[in-house]
Order: sequence, then C-alpha cells, then structure tokens
Amino acid sequence: MVIKIMNILLFIILIIINISIKTYANIIYDKNDIIISELDVNYYKKLHYDKFGENVNDSKALKNLVVIKKLVINLEKNNPEFLERIDKDINKEVGEKNIKSQTILDIIRYFRTRNEFIYSYFKMDFKKNDLENIFKSFVNLKLPISDNNCLTIIKLVDFKDNNEFVDIFFENLKKQSEIYEILIDNIKYNVCISEKNRKLIDKEIFKYADLKIEDQFNRFIYAQ
Repeated sequence: MVIKIMNILLFIILIIINISIKTYANIIYDKNDIIISELDVNYYKKLHYDKFGENVNDSKALKNLVVIKKLVINLEKNNPEFLERIDKDINKEVGEKNIKSQTILDIIRYFRTRNEFIYSYFKMDFKKNDLENIFKSFVNLKLPISDNNCLTIIKLVDFKDNNEFVDIFFENLKKQSEIYEILIDNIKYNVCISEKNRKLIDKEIFKYADLKIEDQFNRFIYAQ
C-alpha cells in the first residue's frame, strides 16, 4: 500500500547503518552555521536514490542538504516540540546509538517531516481525479484478471483509462483493502495486482503527492 512506501524510512535507516563511516571528509560548504562535507553529500545522494529511485549530481545534493540543514536549525529554534516528537519516532524505529552521523539524522528528520505533509495531503486533499491523473501518466496499466481469486489468469487488461477501476482503487486506498473486483462484459473478475506492480503504482502515487506538497513544504521551511 501507499502507506508502506511512505514508511520506507525504516528501510532507509537499515541501509544507512551499513554505510561505512569515514573519519575524515573534505569540507565543501561552510556558511551561516551550516557545514557540509563531501561525505555528507555522498550520504544524501545514496538516500535520495533509495527514496526516489533517481541519481542526483553533487550540486543538487549540496543544494538539498543546505535546505535540510536550514530546516533543522529553524525547527531547533522555533519549533523544538515538533522536532522532539520527530526524534522520538526515529529513536523508536532504529535507536539513537545506531545513527552514526549528524547529517544522517538531519536527512532522516527532513524525510520524516516531509512525510508528515504527505500524510496530511492524503488524508485531506487526495481526490479520485488525482488518482486518475496518476494512472493516465502510465504508458499502460496492464494487469491480469482472474475469475477464481487469482489462482489462474485469464488475460491482461489495460486499466489505464478504466474509470471503474479508478473508483475501485481509490476506495481501496481509503479502506486499506487489497481486494479488487471489477465487472467486464457483465462478468465479475478479480484484478490480480502483484507485489511488484503494487510497488510501481504506489511509487507513482507517492511521487505525485510529494510534488503536490512542495510549495506548502517550502513555505513551512522558510517561514520558521
């Protein structure tokens, strides 16, 4: 489910823990109480790829790290209660002793804070037409159908522009259900969504929501 994608934090942390910690790294940014090293940039590039599935260059990684550091500084100054709650959640999941770098902690704090906005978006603002737009962004959305609870597959059907499937999928998102039944030529079929296909769909939904909260999240950062 989409919630699993948004809870990818634990998976990310497990990866982080296995990253070797070097004792020395060149400082490449030192301004306005923000210090960033080459190692910090490499941490961010790794985490960004794990979360979004895309590579970023050093310049973009550095720019994003400056934003992250600025957010944390402002939260420490203006909203320490919120930061404390975020840190408690992080410590429950992985344990403070396993966070080997301040920058790693700050990146996790950033992702966690951003996820708060995404949760809110899904709860308050995500509509059926948003899901329809996401499906239309696919080249196709071919999924197998079955008439015996996915024990055997009859054929593949492209649900990219199927309004009924949008309705069913949207309702299942709200109810956290994974039972997909649809009428095709007045015959009821199960839509069989594999774990791989579900992850692909959830990833696109998460990316869509992440873009939707961008402006609001940036206002939050710079308004602190």
